Amino acid sequence: MFGYKKLSLNRKIMMIAVAAIVPMICLVCYLLWTISYTTGAYADITNNVAEANEYVRDFKERIDYTTYLAVINNKKIDELDVGTVTVNGILTVDPYAYIDELKSVCNDLAQSATVELNRSQMVRLKNTLNTLSKCIQDLENNIGQENSYDQNMATLDNDVYALTSLVQSCIRDYIYAETLNFDQIKAQLDENNRTIFCFTILASLLVVILTVGLSVRSARNITGPIRNLCTLTSRVAGGDFTAQTKDVESEDEIALLMDNFNDMTKEIGQLVEDMQRNHETLRLSETKLLQAQINPHFLYNTLDTAVWLAEAKQNDQVIRLLTYLSDFFRTSLSNGQNFITIQEEQRHIESYLKIQQFRYQDTLAYNIDIDKALYNFTIPKLLLQPLVENALVHGIRGKRGKGTISVTGRLEGDNIVFCVTDDGVGMDEEKLYNLRKASVDGSTQSANIAAFGVGNVNERIHIYYGENYGLFFKSQPNVGTTARVVIPARNVS
Repeated sequence: MFGYKKLSLNRKIMMIAVAAIVPMICLVCYLLWTISYTTGAYADITNNVAEANEYVRDFKERIDYTTYLAVINNKKIDELDVGTVTVNGILTVDPYAYIDELKSVCNDLAQSATVELNRSQMVRLKNTLNTLSKCIQDLENNIGQENSYDQNMATLDNDVYALTSLVQSCIRDYIYAETLNFDQIKAQLDENNRTIFCFTILASLLVVILTVGLSVRSARNITGPIRNLCTLTSRVAGGDFTAQTKDVESEDEIALLMDNFNDMTKEIGQLVEDMQRNHETLRLSETKLLQAQINPHFLYNTLDTAVWLAEAKQNDQVIRLLTYLSDFFRTSLSNGQNFITIQEEQRHIESYLKIQQFRYQDTLAYNIDIDKALYNFTIPKLLLQPLVENALVHGIRGKRGKGTISVTGRLEGDNIVFCVTDDGVGMDEEKLYNLRKASVDGSTQSANIAAFGVGNVNERIHIYYGENYGLFFKSQPNVGTTARVVIPARNVS
């Protein structure tokens, strides 16, 4: 007992931890092995079925239609426009390359098959593919010869179509055999679960016995001094920085901790004062960081649209789109400045809406009417763009037919008032309440994207202008939503 008291606190805790962790490590290792084995088996079957499924319908359909086109047009395969989708939605292919592709897939499927029968099934399928390739070659050799049409049609019906049907049947048999193996894996998983249950009960009993015994013994030498320290820390938490600890006859880390407690309390008062002074600075830094975050999906979607336009040879549209995107990010970055003019903010939301019109050209219209007398006033960067994005995503996009986003800016007395209005789906009372609550809670307290935007806008308005200004909403279902921003008519930097 005397020797145990002389042990360091780390060693005492380690004894308890070892008693609890070692049995649990054994249990976890067994669980991981079971999960890994079962997951691997399921994954093998799923991958095999998914890969085989790609050819169940498409292979027969594409080979049959391509050879049919060759016969009725009296053209060889290389004279056809293969690789294109016909009017009936079928992709024409080079049958020889497509057959070689499926043969390569057969090698993969045979190697990863979970049923022994399927390995020989893939060998038979490759033989059938070789025969099919020869039949197509014979068919091609006969194309262009005199009175060959009827013979080629007969070859299609009796040879090519029959062989592609056989290929399709072989693939389906492979898939069926693989899926039947799920039952065997499930039975093995059930057996493993029973073993895990018994193992868990035994490990839990062992852990309880060891940890309880060691914990009771450790409590007498650890918890007493800790209770005393907790009482003193409560006094310090209440603002009493004169709290002092008594000497402890011990040689462990708790003794060292209590020796240093007195020195620490002398510094806490100064630290609290420093934290209060830095609080507003930290809040401002946080909102600046949140402001700098750009939704990657907007960039991805814009670049996808540019790729789509480029593939459609609409080069002028690509140039326009990328120009708008460049203007959008130029304002977003704005050389690291936190404030921009209202005119720059207007160009920013115009760039955003012009970019979105490429995606929603049939459903999105907008108009921006900001008094030019306000152009030289500076406002926090990205004050209106999150509200415009919110109007598009949660208002216009869910509406049937075309919708309109309107942005206005007016000088009302000593205040500047912006309104972002949409005629989208609107909100009922519950959704409107949640949105208003999100704007008050702050952008960091919700994972919802809409709440992030409005919370960030409202938070920055409060920091820069005070609690008397902010963001306000009104909405009606199936009528639309208006976000109203009220800030003082003065420049803040």
